[in-house]
Amino acid sequence: MEPEKNVKKSTQQRVLEKSAQLFNEFGIEAVSIGQIAKELKISPGNLTYHFKRKADLISQHLDALEDILPKTIEAIPVLSNARTFGAAYIDLLQLTREFRFLFIGANYLLQNDLVSEERYQRLIDKTKASFLMQINRLVDAEMMSPIKTPYSASMLVDSIWWQWLGWLMAEQIEPGKHKIPEKKRLADAVLHIFFLNHHYVDPKFFRRLQQELKTLGK
Repeated sequence: MEPEKNVKKSTQQRVLEKSAQLFNEFGIEAVSIGQIAKELKISPGNLTYHFKRKADLISQHLDALEDILPKTIEAIPVLSNARTFGAAYIDLLQLTREFRFLFIGANYLLQNDLVSEERYQRLIDKTKASFLMQINRLVDAEMMSPIKTPYSASMLVDSIWWQWLGWLMAEQIEPGKHKIPEKKRLADAVLHIFFLNHHYVDPKFFRRLQQELKTLGK
């Protein structure tokens, strides 16, 4: 049986999608429950029936990200061709871009008790653990060089984490870049992150990855 087409979205789903869009565009601190309701053309009471406070909305978004982000990282194929590998990383960056308000708005979330420090730290820890698992898989598959002391795989994960956050921040504060097609921006971002860490990647695979990312970004 084919899935139904044009299935009507629930109010809850519409609120989540619209709030993410507005949080990304204007920042969490600048968007009110009333503004989200106005954009959706529903009453504030209808919205607060589903989400009483902004914190409830953030909690739901965190639930979704906490579930899908580690799975997306861990599902990146290791023993695959460069094109499949590059496309999987593009999908990963696209996912984090959709939820970027949760990353670049971290200070606001924590300072205003919209999320507990413990819960936010759990998201970071789960994400980094998934990256660490991915790095160890790449090393085992000889697609990546072992990391020797005084450095460690954990240190590399921390470095990639900050590179990743830097890219998300650039996406937020450099609107001029948005004239570049999204697919090219994502492919360029993946290439940049791998270039910064290319000394750990198998040279032949890195060259193939460069070629494929340029193609994928067209």
